[in-house]
Amino acid sequence: MQSKRIKYYLLGLFLTGMILFIILQFNSSKNIRKLISGNEQVLQELRVKNELQKLQTNMAKTDSKVRGTVISQDTLHVTGIEAEIAIIKSDLNTINKMMLDDSTEKLLTQLNYLVDEKNNFNVQVLDTFYGPGKKAAEKVINSEKGKRLGEAINTIIHLLDSTRQTVVNRTVHIIDTSGQKAQSWGTILVCCACIASLLGFLYIISRIHQQEQLIDALDQSQQKERKLSAIKEQFLANMSHEIRTPMNAVLGFTRLLQGQSLNDKSKEYVSAIQSAGENLLDIINDILDISKIEAGMMRLEPVSFSLRGSLHSLQTMFLPKAVEKHLSLVMLIEDNVPDILYGDVLRLTQVLVNLTNNAIKFTNEGAVTIRVSLVQQHDSNVRILFTVKDTGIGIATDKLPYIFDRFNQAEANTTRKYGGTALGLAIVKQLVELQHGKASVESQPGKGSTFTIELPYTLGEVMPESGTELYNGNGQTPYTDAHLLIAEDNRMNQDLLRHLLYNWHLHFHVVNNGIEVLQALEKQHFDLVLMDIQMPEMDGYTAARKIRQELRSNIPIVAMTAHAMAGEREKCLSYGMNEYVAKPIREEELYRIIQVFTGKTGPPEWLVNHTSVPNHKELPAHLISLQYLQDLSKGDKAFEHTMLQQFIAQLPEDLSLLKAAITAADIPAIRSIAHNIKTTVAFIGLEHQLYAFLDPMEQLSDEHYDPTQTAAQFESLKQVCLQAVEEALEILL
Repeated sequence: MQSKRIKYYLLGLFLTGMILFIILQFNSSKNIRKLISGNEQVLQELRVKNELQKLQTNMAKTDSKVRGTVISQDTLHVTGIEAEIAIIKSDLNTINKMMLDDSTEKLLTQLNYLVDEKNNFNVQVLDTFYGPGKKAAEKVINSEKGKRLGEAINTIIHLLDSTRQTVVNRTVHIIDTSGQKAQSWGTILVCCACIASLLGFLYIISRIHQQEQLIDALDQSQQKERKLSAIKEQFLANMSHEIRTPMNAVLGFTRLLQGQSLNDKSKEYVSAIQSAGENLLDIINDILDISKIEAGMMRLEPVSFSLRGSLHSLQTMFLPKAVEKHLSLVMLIEDNVPDILYGDVLRLTQVLVNLTNNAIKFTNEGAVTIRVSLVQQHDSNVRILFTVKDTGIGIATDKLPYIFDRFNQAEANTTRKYGGTALGLAIVKQLVELQHGKASVESQPGKGSTFTIELPYTLGEVMPESGTELYNGNGQTPYTDAHLLIAEDNRMNQDLLRHLLYNWHLHFHVVNNGIEVLQALEKQHFDLVLMDIQMPEMDGYTAARKIRQELRSNIPIVAMTAHAMAGEREKCLSYGMNEYVAKPIREEELYRIIQVFTGKTGPPEWLVNHTSVPNHKELPAHLISLQYLQDLSKGDKAFEHTMLQQFIAQLPEDLSLLKAAITAADIPAIRSIAHNIKTTVAFIGLEHQLYAFLDPMEQLSDEHYDPTQTAAQFESLKQVCLQAVEEALEILL
């Protein structure tokens, strides 16, 4: 009630303020209009005064010209006298128009008459001058008529000026008064606006304070509610775990008893114990699942999976139960549904198991049909529709809106008749929503039910460059399940690592930069990351930091870099990496690190029995040394030739890029390309000859960049590289 009154008070205050504002604005506008009108009138009076002075001046000028002509007998003085008389008449007409009112009408009439008489008198003087002569004209000039006319005109003009001055004074007074009133009303208006703003501000502040108090109280209430809910869910989870442990023991010993020789009565008792135990375990599992979902502990674990393979397993699981009840279990998958999807297959299976189990449970005759269709596909995103249809007892129409609620079943006696906790569909609903999907149901009593589940997935990726099919050239069975993620942008290094890991029977996946590392870790589980430091788009340092800080992953990360500077290992460790391997990579060291950080591999046969390196024909003592490559190849000549061919193809390309970067003075590009060349030349023993040129380029900075010196280093580098390429060609040929 008080809140409603406050609203009415505020409305009344607002309306009162608006009316007051309108009144103030009206009065202020009224006085401003008066001020403007007064200013215009003052300007008009000033124009009138100016016209009077102009008339007086022109008449005096005409008199002077007439007198000068008579006295000097020079007619040049009166040249254009008619035009000046016309100007005087025009000025007089202007004055008549500007001053035509009751107060000046009589004076204007007299002025018009006197001016006409004065003009006629001047004309008479000129006519006399041209006729009888100078003396007669001087006699006319010296007569009292001309003098009286001039004095009368000046008197009239003075009276008119005095009359208009009174009007001006009155107008100025009105202007002053209006200005003061306008200023006063404006001040009042500003004060009212300030007071209204202050009151509004105080009201808003008070409302904000009240809302903050309400929010604090609500937060405290929510915290208490969350705390109580967490305690409840934790209690349910703990109790479910505590009960499930002895129940598993009961069921285990029951199975052992069933394997013993028992009489019929004992078999009946043991069978009853097993049935009751399995039902109780299902109840416990449902309670545990719903408590985990509500406590926010349920996490999705997306992986690439075969949809048809999962559905086949589901059909295999429920087929015996359907046969036992003489039901048909039909699985229909439309042809356009993709098979390899990326998502949480465990939660999908849990949803379909619940729905299929319910369908078989509540169907006494007929069939249970599971249909899978494609709703839509956009690029790699798809939406799949799963339909579970049965010919069972159905659900009443008034129960359909609540069928997905906890502890809610179609009929009150359903639990007693069919068993269960009435939690299965609630779990289905929440698991589907957890995957951003939709669940719905259609049913008719006595005709069956149709549950539809729509879930979003992305197309599963067949990992490129991966060693999921283990190398098994010698017919031996692989003995390891370690999964490695290799981050390396250099193609030759990729081939080198691929060769080693295939020979070691390890699963691996190769990516080209740090961004692909993060994407791969989000989609698949790996035991170890071998990370190159300098890569395009995202380097190894940044990728390692994001793995630790954003992905919150503790996966071991081993840095691989051609940097040989002091402190490089400490720098790698400071970014969250676990170990550091210098390039060129030594086979024994790499295998030892993989063994240490995965703990899943035993030493390979070649390493256990290795006592000497296979004999190879010694090459001439030139630039290239194939010792390291031969150690890695273990006599695989095809591998050695492939690596040399890649070296011959890649080194000239790298030199061309380096030259372009030096020409453009692109220092970051020079550093990156120099680092890449170091990786390229290391595996054929050129580090001692070329690192002296590449290290300074790799460490260039804007402050210490000398184009001439860098160009000279490049020329020396190019000569050595070209000789190395020629030697590699000789070896191949």
